[in-house]
Amino acid sequence: MKICFVVANFWPGWGGAERQCQLLARTLTQRGHAVTVLTRAKPGLPAEDCVDGVTVRRTAAFGSRTLQSVVWTLSATAWLRRRAAQFPVVQCYQLLSPSHIGILGCLQSRRSATVLRPACGGPYGDIAEVRRLPLTALRKRLLGRADAYVTLTREIEAELTEFGLEGATFHRIPNGVDGAVFSPAPPEEQTVLRAASGLPTDKVLFAFVGRLTRQKRPDVLLDAWSRCATSRMHLVVVGDGPLRAELERRGSRPASRKDVTFTGAVSDVRAFIRAMDVAVIPSEAEGMSNAMLEAMACGLPVVATDVGGVREVLGSDGKAGVVVPAGSSAALAEAMAGLAASAGLRKECGAAARALIEERYDIRRVVAQYLSLYAELAG
Repeated sequence: MKICFVVANFWPGWGGAERQCQLLARTLTQRGHAVTVLTRAKPGLPAEDCVDGVTVRRTAAFGSRTLQSVVWTLSATAWLRRRAAQFPVVQCYQLLSPSHIGILGCLQSRRSATVLRPACGGPYGDIAEVRRLPLTALRKRLLGRADAYVTLTREIEAELTEFGLEGATFHRIPNGVDGAVFSPAPPEEQTVLRAASGLPTDKVLFAFVGRLTRQKRPDVLLDAWSRCATSRMHLVVVGDGPLRAELERRGSRPASRKDVTFTGAVSDVRAFIRAMDVAVIPSEAEGMSNAMLEAMACGLPVVATDVGGVREVLGSDGKAGVVVPAGSSAALAEAMAGLAASAGLRKECGAAARALIEERYDIRRVVAQYLSLYAELAG
């Protein structure tokens, strides 16, 4: 099957939705399907490229942020209109420019089905952004023309319905993770990975992985750390973003015992995750966190806030990790301290986390769900 993915940004450099797009495109290509990714032009990159066997087509985008979106919407829509009949399925990531392109580009093609995939819910989500932008009513009319929606969580489905898209067809398909790439590291390998990164080999390592932004709430994590950190614990903050300088100042204060390492952006996040003992997700909004799924695939217990798809993934039984209220540094600290104190609990939760990934979230299982949807739409 020939499939077109429309996404605002693609390699090099991407966020959670873009990484899911890349993983799905690569896995579908490995299964023998022909995937084309339609994305924005970037300086120094060719108009047409091949990344991991996936065809990447970059169309014009220039100027300020708003102008760039308009230019790309026009150029990408024109490209897709000429070729829409080639693609039985056009899947669009996020409900802004990519969805507009997919719907407008396929208007005259009876052979193409458009699938829209919102990335996130809550105050940072797709519907919230559509409401903030001008021409909301027109955007709603366009979004109502989609053939199907792929929704990560009940929260996103509820927001779409409340927005007025109650007639849309929803298909709940989760994010996926490559369980062969993200896998548990034996103790001896963990020691090697820690030493290679200059991290302590004799402490319980807690990891935050993600952009250092308000949405991810690393400030709440540092507050919690100041409440619970002991000499046996070490925090590793993996990632970069606008809050980094402020967070590093806070992390260097005596109250933190300096048991905090800021790595900045890293090229191989997998090596850091596999070296850790516990993953912490303190976000105030998520769709379905890639960092959480990758940590679980590596056999790490997770402490995460009760937002987006967190509880849907972890459940309420505490077997794979601990769910705490968003914004509560006290609850976060208590959960972290509990896992730090018990190697047995960490091992038990980590094994349950890995089992959940294998059962529901491995990319091979997720791809099977997408192919079932695509076959239904193409039929």
